[in-house]
Amino acid sequence: MAQRPNVLFIMSDQHNAGSMGCAGHPNVRTPTLDGIARCGVRFDRAYCNNPICAPSRISIVSGQYPHTHRIVGNNIFELDDRNSDTLGATFRRHGYQTAMIGKGHMIRHWDEEAYEHIRYCDLCDADRRDPRRHHYFRYLIDHGLADRYEDGTLPRDHPTVVNRHGVADLPYEHTNEAWTGRESVEFLRNRDRRRPFLLHMSFERPHPHWAPAAEHADLYDPAQIELGPDMVDWWENHWAGRPEFIMRMIRNRMGAFETPDDLKRALAAHFALITVIDMEIGRVLDHLREAGDLDNTIVIYTADHGEFAGDHGTYDKNCGIYESIHRVPFLISYPGGPEGESRDGIIESVDIFPTLCELADVPAPEGMDGRSILPEIAGEREGKQFAICEWDFPPPQRRVNAIRTRTHRLVYYSHDLGGEMYDHESDPYEMHNLYEDPAQMATRLELTELLFDQVNRYSRKSDMDLDRQLDRDDALTPARLIHKKCRRWSEFESFLD
Repeated sequence: MAQRPNVLFIMSDQHNAGSMGCAGHPNVRTPTLDGIARCGVRFDRAYCNNPICAPSRISIVSGQYPHTHRIVGNNIFELDDRNSDTLGATFRRHGYQTAMIGKGHMIRHWDEEAYEHIRYCDLCDADRRDPRRHHYFRYLIDHGLADRYEDGTLPRDHPTVVNRHGVADLPYEHTNEAWTGRESVEFLRNRDRRRPFLLHMSFERPHPHWAPAAEHADLYDPAQIELGPDMVDWWENHWAGRPEFIMRMIRNRMGAFETPDDLKRALAAHFALITVIDMEIGRVLDHLREAGDLDNTIVIYTADHGEFAGDHGTYDKNCGIYESIHRVPFLISYPGGPEGESRDGIIESVDIFPTLCELADVPAPEGMDGRSILPEIAGEREGKQFAICEWDFPPPQRRVNAIRTRTHRLVYYSHDLGGEMYDHESDPYEMHNLYEDPAQMATRLELTELLFDQVNRYSRKSDMDLDRQLDRDDALTPARLIHKKCRRWSEFESFLD
C-alpha cells in the first residue's frame, strides 16, 4: 500500500482553458501550472460535461454523464441521496486517506462517505440554519471577520457588482485562497503516512466576484491586457446571428462596460485571482517536494467549467455553451509518465475517475460513462469522437445540450428557440452561426442525431425546479441570507446564541 501513488486532485471554479502561461496566453502568469505541464501532459481539448458548478462536479466524481447520474440542479448540498461509488469513496474503500479541502459544491452525504477529512470554504457547502458549523466561515467568526465575508452575493450597489471587479475587504491571509492552501498543507503535514492520500483541493475562484485582496490587486496592468480577434463579436457585431434570447442576455450582461478598456480592468482582477491560486498550488507542491512525496504523487489540475475571460469580447458564463465555457484546463503529471507533452485529442471530465483508478491500481466501479485516458496520455490513441455537455436552464429555454466533435460544435435549444452550429475548421472562434444555413443542413442533422443518441435518456434527481423549491424553503435561513441575500453575520450572532 505504501508504494501506491498519492493523488493530488486540484480544481478551480470557472477557469478558461486558455488562461494559463502554458496554454500560450499573452498575459496570464501561472508558473506553478506551467511547471505541472512541463512535468507531465497538457490536453488542449478537454471538456466538461455540464457548464455549471454542481452537476459538472458530480460528473467528475461519479464518472457519469448528467443523463446517467440525473443531477442537473445547482442547489444540491442537502439533497437526500447516497452514492458509495464516488471517486473519494472508492479510493477510501481501497486504503487511501481521503480529504476534501475548499469548495465541494456537491452532495453532503456523498462527501461524508467519500472523505475522512473535510474543510469547506464556500457557503454553498453550509448547514443552512447555522453557518457557524462551516469551516471557513467559522474561521472568519473566530477572527472577527465574518461581516467582511464577501464570497456570496453582494448588494447591487456594491462597487464590485457595479464595476464587475473590485478589491476584497479581507487581507490576503484571511481570503479563501490562502485558507484553502493553508488547510491543504496542514492536512498533508499531519496525514497518516502509513497510507497513500487522495487530496481533492478545490478553489472557490476565479469564479466571480472578481475581487483579489489589496496585496494582489495590481498584479496586472489593464493597459497591457490583450484581447483576441474575437473581441469584435461583441464590440462590433453585438453577437449577431445567435438566438434572440442569447443576444438579449449578453446585452444585459455587458451593460457595465462602455469600452473594451472597462472589460480589461475587470480581467486584470480575474487574472490576479488565477495567479494567486497558482501561488497556493505552488505552496502545496513545495511542501510535497520538501517531504519527499512529490515523486510518488499523481497531480491533476482542471476546472469544473470554463469562463469567457475576454473571449468574444465578454466575460462570465451562464450564456450558452461555447468553446470558452465547455473547454477546461487539464494537466496531469504522474510517476513515470510523459513529460512536457501536449495532446489535442478530445477527452471529458467523466474520464478523470477511471484514469485515476488505473494509475493507482484501484478497481473502478461499474456504471461509469468515462474511460481511462492513459492511451491518450501515451500518444497511443487520438481521443474521443466527441464530447457532450448537458444543461438544465431556467425557462424559457430549459434543456440545453451541446456536442463538440473534432470539427464542429452543435448547441440544441428546446422549445423552438433555435440552435447554434459552428465549423471550427473555418471559424475557430465560433462567431458565424451556421444552424439555419441550408447548405449545412446535412451536417446539422448528423450532429443532432449524434447528440440525441447520447442525451435522450433523461430522468432527474435534481433540476432547476427543485433548486427553486429549495431556495424558497431555505430563503430565511442564516447561511442562505448571508450567502445569497447580502446580510451580515452580526445580524444573526446573538439570535443563534
